[in-house]
Amino acid sequence: MQIAIVDDHKLLTDAIALALKGTFEESQLVVYNNPLTFLEAIRPDRFPDIVVTDLLMPHMNGMELIQAVRKTAHNRIKIIVLTSVSDAQSIRQALRSGASAYISKDASLTELPEAIQEVMNGQEFISPILQKSLIKSMFTEEQHVFYLSPREKEVLKKICTGMTVKEIAYDMELSAHTVQTYQKKIMKKFKVNRTADLIVFALQHGLYTLPSK
Repeated sequence: MQIAIVDDHKLLTDAIALALKGTFEESQLVVYNNPLTFLEAIRPDRFPDIVVTDLLMPHMNGMELIQAVRKTAHNRIKIIVLTSVSDAQSIRQALRSGASAYISKDASLTELPEAIQEVMNGQEFISPILQKSLIKSMFTEEQHVFYLSPREKEVLKKICTGMTVKEIAYDMELSAHTVQTYQKKIMKKFKVNRTADLIVFALQHGLYTLPSK
């Protein structure tokens, strides 16, 4: 098994490699201080089993790296995010993009060998100190459902069907400005910035169900 460590801070990559030497052979560890250099090293017949990567890096951020790895090697490479970024949205985005584990840099280095074992066994791993934040965020999102007014729920449903602001305004006998105001309020409550993200959020949380064919 080969483990690639990708982070632009050499001091940190050396510390991670040193910590892993207690569990893995030195020949199994490869360090890259530039994500682009790492991608150039991937070949169809030669790629690491595990990638440990940060999210905040120059040249290419960790999310972009995850997506690039998935395009190159699909699911053959297990990806572990080791980062100082700890907000729930980043955790979910990394996992949706293809990461198998998410570890905080504030965690003990003993978590990394544990995470490696978990992902190699086909499991996901999230640092315990991040799990509380993730769970709290999920509960907060669920509470937003109950704060939607009847009008907001109606506007949301029509947005999800693909109707434009003008079409919704005509259908509900409202001004386009009023419909836009409703949409902005809904997006603010759900903490999304794009209409596409709003629709995805509504589908994921059961606020809209696609009609059966």
